[in-house]
Amino acid sequence: MKVLLVAACLLAVASAQVESSMVPGARRGTFLNGIQQMLINATATFYPDGENMMQTIKLAVMTARNDLCKINNRQEVNNPQDHNSIILGKTCKKAFVKLYNEEPDRCGGVFCDVLTDFETKTKESLTRMIEAEYDSDFFDIIEERFIDPIMEYSCRCSGKMMDAWMGCKKRIGDADIWFTMMNFGGFDTAAEYLGGMDWKDFWVDLVANRVPWEDIETMLERTMANLCQRNTDIRKGDHRCYTYLYDTITVHVKDHLKSLGFPPAERRRGRISDVPLHCTQYDYSGSEGQCSTFCDCHTSILESMGSVFEKFCLESCVDYYQEKFMGCCTASLILDEALETAIMNVADEIKEIYVAVFPEDRFAADHIRARFDTFHNHELDFMRNPTCEDSDISYDVTPCTEGDMNMEDEDPCAGLSGKAVRKCKKTQKKGGYSAATNCSGLSGKQLKKCKKKAKKGGQ
Repeated sequence: MKVLLVAACLLAVASAQVESSMVPGARRGTFLNGIQQMLINATATFYPDGENMMQTIKLAVMTARNDLCKINNRQEVNNPQDHNSIILGKTCKKAFVKLYNEEPDRCGGVFCDVLTDFETKTKESLTRMIEAEYDSDFFDIIEERFIDPIMEYSCRCSGKMMDAWMGCKKRIGDADIWFTMMNFGGFDTAAEYLGGMDWKDFWVDLVANRVPWEDIETMLERTMANLCQRNTDIRKGDHRCYTYLYDTITVHVKDHLKSLGFPPAERRRGRISDVPLHCTQYDYSGSEGQCSTFCDCHTSILESMGSVFEKFCLESCVDYYQEKFMGCCTASLILDEALETAIMNVADEIKEIYVAVFPEDRFAADHIRARFDTFHNHELDFMRNPTCEDSDISYDVTPCTEGDMNMEDEDPCAGLSGKAVRKCKKTQKKGGYSAATNCSGLSGKQLKKCKKKAKKGGQ
């Protein structure tokens, strides 16, 4: 959610007011109309004549494509796959070529695919989002054009790509791009943070060794395992958790916007919701006078989660929040301790690296880290164990792989790739990852206790 909120504001700042013949599809006065105005400005900036991408961006994309698309260009004579890469260097280029040649996934070809799509499909995607009449259409376009393709690729290939990177990053200094950046990038090659080191040596060491790649690898592995698994709350079909969580984010954003007084772009004769209105109306009275525009108050949204959790404890709202927010996909993410540890480690290490390079921003970095800790210690704890004082209201917080009692015939390693899938299959051979227990028929705390005991071999 935070990414969507901040991205909207960044887009508004980055896009200057530029003349354009494009017209927002949403009716005037709605929040979507404002977003579309920003997209129109961005489109006019990136496509000055209405059709062709601005020259500087086009040149950068063409240069990168000419280099990276050689990975996908397999020929018997003068094989471009054997050429050196200015951007990746010879070792990493070879690693990604090997991945591209592995059928059917051809994971290493993603660099060329992304650059080609950016060059050929960006204008069409922007136009469709600008022409959307309703919020639901706008979010559907984002899902169709961005979320689904990215996640379908990531579920197949993210682990393999990370494995390739982990094996080749030690030679990333061989890439010629470092000299290009140093000579033409306008960087201060005698900056204090370098500590007397050569500019290239400092940044190569930082990228290859100081960035916490092992924790990032764990974070990626666990995130993909959770997002790519089947949503077992839905018994039929092959619904994945990334779809559920995207829907959760869009619902949450719409509810907050309505609470802040931003009119939605909805079909006037749409189906009347059976969700009580008070369940999706949040109190932002503490932000009064600070929310004249959406960008002014996105921080207030992030800091007012207490108003949301108050709704969790209303009997009339339990069904709504259980279905829309506390499904097994959410439970899988918030209860994943390995993911939590990796995220905390990455946050700490990246903060230290950032402060070392930009010491003048230490206060801002400390503030962001403190807000992250507040979220972890309060909001996340509540979601893991939603309890309401003077009430017997409770929520089922059961991960997908534990919630489906009929998963004995399913592959417990589905959704993993690279080292993660090899670890999973090795554990499976030893008798691990069994989802079948004798806990059927139980619920709530009894179910949790039963499963915990089963994991320890108590049943």
